[in-house]
This record gives sequence, C-alpha cells and structure tokens, in this order.
Amino acid sequence: MKDRTGRTINRRHVLAGVAGAGAAALVPSAAFAAERARGAKPGGRETVLPAQTSWGPVPAMTGRKQVQIPDVKLAVWDTGDGSRGKGQAVVLMHPHTGNGGSWGYQQAAFAAAGYRVISYSRRGYHGSEAGPAERPGTVVGDLVALMDALGVGKFHLVGLAAGAFAAFDAGLSVPDRLLSCTVGSTLAGIQEPAWNEGTTAILPPGWAALPETFRELGPSYRAAKPPAMTQWTEQAQLPVTTVQQPPQNALMWPAIESIRTPMLLLTGDCDLYLPPTRLREMARHVRNAEVAIFSEAGHAPHWESYRAFNETVLSFLGKHRR
Repeated sequence: MKDRTGRTINRRHVLAGVAGAGAAALVPSAAFAAERARGAKPGGRETVLPAQTSWGPVPAMTGRKQVQIPDVKLAVWDTGDGSRGKGQAVVLMHPHTGNGGSWGYQQAAFAAAGYRVISYSRRGYHGSEAGPAERPGTVVGDLVALMDALGVGKFHLVGLAAGAFAAFDAGLSVPDRLLSCTVGSTLAGIQEPAWNEGTTAILPPGWAALPETFRELGPSYRAAKPPAMTQWTEQAQLPVTTVQQPPQNALMWPAIESIRTPMLLLTGDCDLYLPPTRLREMARHVRNAEVAIFSEAGHAPHWESYRAFNETVLSFLGKHRR
C-alpha cells in the first residue's frame, strides 16, 4: 500500500492507526465526566485484533441437563458437574441464531482456564420450554432464577447479539451479582430514539429476508467455507418459539452511564448490525469501557474468530476475578 507521496505503508501501521483513532473517540459522557475530572482513572482502551486465517472443528459440548425455574424448564450446559471448571462462574448468553449448545469453541477453553462455564437456551430456543404466553418473564429474571437454582452467587456474564440484551439490564438489576460483563456484537436493547434510528438507517428494506449466513457471518469466513460453517448453519436453523421478554429497566443512556460493572464491548469490523463506529458510540456511555474489534469478522466473532475471541475475553475476565 502506498500513500499520496508514493511512500510504502506497512499494513500493521494502518491497523495501529485505526486503533489509535478509536481510542481517541472514547470521550467520557457528561454523566461521569466530572467524576473523572476529580481524579478517577481515564476510561477507554481499544484493541484491534488481527484477522484469523484458519478455523478448526467445533468441539462437542458437555454437561447438558434440564433445570427447572419458575414456569419453564431450561436446557443448560454446565461444566460444574464435571471434574474441571468448578471455579468462578462464567455465564454465556447465546445469539438469536444459536442456543445454549452453540459455545463449543468456548466451553472447554474457558473451563481449562479454571472457570465454571454455564450456558443455556433461553425460553423457546433449542431444548428449553417457551412457557405460558401470559407470563413471558424477563431475560434477567430467568438468568437470576437459573443462577439461584444452580447455587451460583456472583458470576461473569458474556452475551452476544440478542443474548447481550441482558447485559446492561443485569448491570442495573443485579449489580451485586455481576463480576464483569462482556457485551458483544449487539444492539443491546438500547431504547434511545437516535440509537434506533441509526439501526434503521444502516439496515436496508428487506433485511430480514436475506439469508442468515449473509446477515450474520463476515465475507472472509463465508469465502473460506470451513466445515465449521456447516455446523453454524445447522444450529442456526433449529426451530425457535419466539418469546418476547421485556427488559426490567428502561435502557436509556443516563441509566447505562450509571452502571459500574466492568465492561468489555466487542464487535467484528464486518458486523453489519454493529460496525466499529456504532460500538464506539455505545462505549462513550459506558464507564471505563474496554473495546475490542475483530478484523474481518462479522456478527459471530465467537465462531468466526474464536481463538482471538477466547484470548481477549479470558484476558478481560482474568482482570476481574475475585
């Protein structure tokens, strides 16, 4: 690559420049700018992860069981029932195109790092009951009820896409239970009109009719056509009974700015729902947010760039183990 003067530019330098520009964009919101002015640590650090050029087979998940909570039985995968992974709990919240069994790349890796890894299918998803239509409950209500049923007190929450709609809501509802939150590739249930107008502006008419592989997976991953793509498609096409569960809180910027739980915000730079610019907009309203962007990944970085995803999230979790 050459600049306008004919000088050769190293690609690594370009990526470093992107990272630096992003870090500069993390401007503290008015709600807690005064707090930082009084000497609080400056917030915001952005990391751009290199592209992942090879993919491996998806490991099988273990520890599946059914757990009863009020109104429904949920399908749960829990390494706490095995000989490893009985440490601090990490709860994995799946995207809409997925279920509790969609974390094959993460379960064993996180358990090997010493965590008790818990994932589950939300109401109506693979293996979980939809429950009575007149009592849909809330995602955070179900999450807390499940943790109580499993005997888990404090936990780390890792949510992606629709699963991350619980992150800010949990940060407001049960801050005493959360050790950290990873908020990935998501619109996060934010209810600000301008935020939702931005979503409408970047998603064209007929968006929902496009193939899920196009909407969810980045072009580099689709072009490579690894066997793992077949497995992603199979789990994404499992039938779902849609259950509309409202948030427990109004997810407006002032409320989000009040959350003190440590947050890692992440996306792929080919994510059509949440490109990096929108992620940085979100980060401006989160205290001391860490931001990670996965090069050439789309809306499923835990699958498309699983090695970098695991390393990044585990590094973040390690900072907040108690």
